[in-house]
Amino acid sequence: MKHIFKLILTTLLVVLFLLLASWFYRILVLMLLARVWRERIKEVRPWAFKVVMWGMVVGLFVTLPRYRYDTSDRVRLIYQDKEGNPKLPPLTHWAFNALFPEEEICNAGIIGGAILPEIIPIGGGIMKDFRRDLWQGKLLNFYAPYSNLNWSLNFPMSGTTAQLFREAGVDSEQSVYVIRPKDFDEEKAYPVVFFMHGYLGIWKLYNGVLKDLDDCIVMGVGTHGLSGIFSHKDISELFTRQLPFLEKLGMKVDKENLHIIGLSNGGSAVNVAYNSFSRKFKTITFISTGIYQTHPIRSKVLLIGGGKDASSGSMPSAYNRLKHNGTKVDKYWQEDEGHFIFVNDRDEIVEFLNRNIHS
Repeated sequence: MKHIFKLILTTLLVVLFLLLASWFYRILVLMLLARVWRERIKEVRPWAFKVVMWGMVVGLFVTLPRYRYDTSDRVRLIYQDKEGNPKLPPLTHWAFNALFPEEEICNAGIIGGAILPEIIPIGGGIMKDFRRDLWQGKLLNFYAPYSNLNWSLNFPMSGTTAQLFREAGVDSEQSVYVIRPKDFDEEKAYPVVFFMHGYLGIWKLYNGVLKDLDDCIVMGVGTHGLSGIFSHKDISELFTRQLPFLEKLGMKVDKENLHIIGLSNGGSAVNVAYNSFSRKFKTITFISTGIYQTHPIRSKVLLIGGGKDASSGSMPSAYNRLKHNGTKVDKYWQEDEGHFIFVNDRDEIVEFLNRNIHS
């Protein structure tokens, strides 16, 4: 009877292991499995169980979200004080990240999105795009960016946390993502790519894609709350607050080689950049969002979208008008893709961005 109970418990733990997404919780499940079969493990070597358990305890500490910002990680979430200096995050934020890893929040959304019937009107067209991707076999694409981060031992906190606490009126903390260039040379001045995400905050998921950009600093900046709607003041602060912040971190910035990317509601950022700051940016990139003007500018305009995404509907005509009026423009367009093209076609889009950023 005891053996049958162990087999049932083992089966349940294996299913739980397969359903979970974060390394932290998966290691906890493996620890429980080892506990269930500790006598068998001890039969291999008397000390084997202790070695296994201590090895997994070390694994837990490695996979916890990073609390300090002065680490050697390429991808870091760094909190800022009111003067724009780096600071440690509140312990409440760190604890929230440890208990509710972004991977598991995203995982719950994926599972919920897959099982909720189409008749429930949640998320509008974006939710329909998400469900279509899942049923077309693209589910693993939403996990791949996290794996890209974790296999390179990057475990930053979620940038959405600070925005969520601020939206709830709990505090007014601000954080940004900073991705250090590959083979970073502290004597070299690097291009800077600002990434502005939209609704529900700036997820670390996108850093699993952006970390593959070549020879540049990437900075992810979110709105104060969860709206993803950026103002003229937000874009102005990229120059008055965020570039000096990078220099405070010991990075040299090529201020003549700045780029900005807006995704989804982050399109509000690139539309402001287009209208008011185009002389500051070498490229302005629209991803899965609308472009609302086509007057000639000095910046090169990059359009990334899919034919099944309502948010990208203005891109084909905008591309033609931009080309006609002499603005430098390039596009990555897939007729059968929806709102999540940046996740589904991440390798191709990174190649597209690298080519244009360094041209």
